[in-house]
Amino acid sequence: MLLKLLIVEDEPFIAMDLEAVVSAWGCEVVAVADNKAEALALAASSHCNAVFVDLKLKDGFTGVEIAEALRGNFHLPFAFVTGNAEQLPQDRCGAVGVVEKPFTEAQIGDLLKALSLQA
Repeated sequence: MLLKLLIVEDEPFIAMDLEAVVSAWGCEVVAVADNKAEALALAASSHCNAVFVDLKLKDGFTGVEIAEALRGNFHLPFAFVTGNAEQLPQDRCGAVGVVEKPFTEAQIGDLLKALSLQA
């Protein structure tokens, strides 16, 4: 199954890096969001089947709220790609994985593999 990913990231250069790595791994980025409202709207409309979520976005530490909605309302597997992993709850909100920034291509590849098993 082709992984169609929504990236929730407010730093444009990091989002572009993630897009490039995701594409290099043969997956498709269907949308990028930089805040909670946009992320939830795109989760509903973009036909994604997995999501990368940053914890801290333009509108604050809303990554946990986004993750809860992805799991509860949309039943989408997700992983955190964040520089604030220590801020995550102990259960990581049910994330498939967590990668700290700065990330490597191999780390993102491992997340994509794990997400594809859940999608």
